[in-house]
Amino acid sequence: MEGKLFRQLRKERGLSMQQLANEWNSVAFISKFEKGNTNISFKRFEQLLNGINVTMEEFLYLRSQAEGQPVYNYLSDHPFYLSGKFVAYLDQIFHCNHLANKSGDFAKGQEEMRQLEQAITQDTSWGKFLGILCQLLVLNYQVNEEGKAGKTVDLDRLFKQSHTLSAPIVSYLYKVDNWGVFEVMLFRFFQFSFPVETTRHLLRTAVARTRKQEGLQAMQGMRFELLFGTCTTFINFQKFTWAQEVLKAAEELLYDQGDLLNSSKLLFYQGWLKITSGSVEMGKQKCDQALSIFRILQQPELQQEYSDLLSTILRNREKLNHCLVFA
Repeated sequence: MEGKLFRQLRKERGLSMQQLANEWNSVAFISKFEKGNTNISFKRFEQLLNGINVTMEEFLYLRSQAEGQPVYNYLSDHPFYLSGKFVAYLDQIFHCNHLANKSGDFAKGQEEMRQLEQAITQDTSWGKFLGILCQLLVLNYQVNEEGKAGKTVDLDRLFKQSHTLSAPIVSYLYKVDNWGVFEVMLFRFFQFSFPVETTRHLLRTAVARTRKQEGLQAMQGMRFELLFGTCTTFINFQKFTWAQEVLKAAEELLYDQGDLLNSSKLLFYQGWLKITSGSVEMGKQKCDQALSIFRILQQPELQQEYSDLLSTILRNREKLNHCLVFA
């Protein structure tokens, strides 16, 4: 696949093998590589890509497209691509989660999530972690089913089960000194299942890593998702001071950056916090302002999504101990 794609890119740029040949790669070697008859070292491959003015990141993306792998639409506000099976399966999991939440058919969601868990080979650490994520989401669907049926949800039991399931991820994150994209993603998508004190402690590490590796698109996108996601966790557990600290950090990061999307979201989350901490009218006003911005900027899907979220927040504001809202 790599050699065939490289040959296509070379020819599209009107370059011959003779033009690319150097002390690293002879014409004979390039020919063998393009035919798939030899392996290539990273250094040699990097030299070839430089010769045709294609970056490594671009090549990996084009390879994924040639293999029919779509960009990831369910892990961030904007579609993006990262190489690796972990991210591909993670996107599938949250695609299923999106459909379950949108339809409200949590019985079907449980079935599909269990099927996906079976499809993921769990002979690697990331495979085991994704299997745990599937189990956590099934647990949440079961709770949602109980709520729809009018049953009293035992939240203490839910938290205990969630903490037990997610314990291997917490242990892993504490063992790794230098987090990369993988570890930040683990925190981003599992933090809802951690003990809330653990979430607060690990958040500092996660945000620090997104700053250190902000040149990576995935890290840039996750920074505010980390902050807003943990804010909802803190609100759910009535840790309002912690939630305020998180929103203050987001406000400082967003100042004069021209990031209208996340600035509008910040306004909504500030309103959410005010509603749940007792200032209902003031909070609703802030949320309505954010919805107005989405409407003015012609973002109907965001407007509808956050309008529905506001309705849920207002409906449940008197029952924080009985219903959790994650976003």
